[in-house]
Amino acid sequence: MQKTMKNHKLPPITAQELADIEQARRSRPARSILYPQADYWEEDLPGREEKQSYKPQLIRVTKMNGTWMEIPCYTNKSWGVLWFLIFMLTAVIAIYICGGISFEMLLSLPFLLMLSFALFIFSSFWLFAWREVVFSPRSTPIRFNRKRQKVYVYEFQRRWNPWARWPVVVKVFDWEDVYGERHFWPGRYTFGSQLVCAVCSPGTRQVLHRFPVTQVVGDIRMIWAEWSHICQYMQGRNVPATPMFSARPFSWTPEEYQYCWPDDLDRESTTAPQ
Repeated sequence: MQKTMKNHKLPPITAQELADIEQARRSRPARSILYPQADYWEEDLPGREEKQSYKPQLIRVTKMNGTWMEIPCYTNKSWGVLWFLIFMLTAVIAIYICGGISFEMLLSLPFLLMLSFALFIFSSFWLFAWREVVFSPRSTPIRFNRKRQKVYVYEFQRRWNPWARWPVVVKVFDWEDVYGERHFWPGRYTFGSQLVCAVCSPGTRQVLHRFPVTQVVGDIRMIWAEWSHICQYMQGRNVPATPMFSARPFSWTPEEYQYCWPDDLDRESTTAPQ
């Protein structure tokens, strides 16, 4: 059942803020300081130790204390489309098998081979859609441990092969190698800005890995506030405990399939070094 959303969004944008955003856009470098540059790169955010230009506030937070915090990264997918696909594939297979096959056809070897191939294709599409809507987590959590100065990224690795294993991988990065970027997605169904962290080779600006931190949002101030909060939290400063939204979005995924941290990394990411 969907929870009531408690809204703590940023106040309506003012004319002065619009002017500041436009000025920042015009003065923004044409290229990122990192390489290779991401396809949808829009701007490099202030450095980890630099003065943040925006008031800190997370969009959502799962837990936060003096040692670590976990924030969820929700997807912008339309899960209803996959449910519709499952229904249509099931209906097509049932109608085809029950109404379109005669006894004489079943005795034909070429027809049986063709039918087997068609059923395999249909069942593969069906299984992919089913695993995606039922067993895939709607959010992948990210933990920031300011005592260890580490970032723990939970990644659910989907694959196009529905018959293969879809593993979970937790990647651990040093905070000093992380840079913030704002990406802009111009798609029809995914339109807006997203906070993405780039992990570079130590001492360089060569990007080794990128991971999303937020879902795509329409207000770029949310991205600035999120990054400002993360940086100031990792610096050991006091930051607001109240996020913009206090409830998670509606999800068809049962709670037990959301996510589960490996025991050793769960312990490491939530404790201070001895």
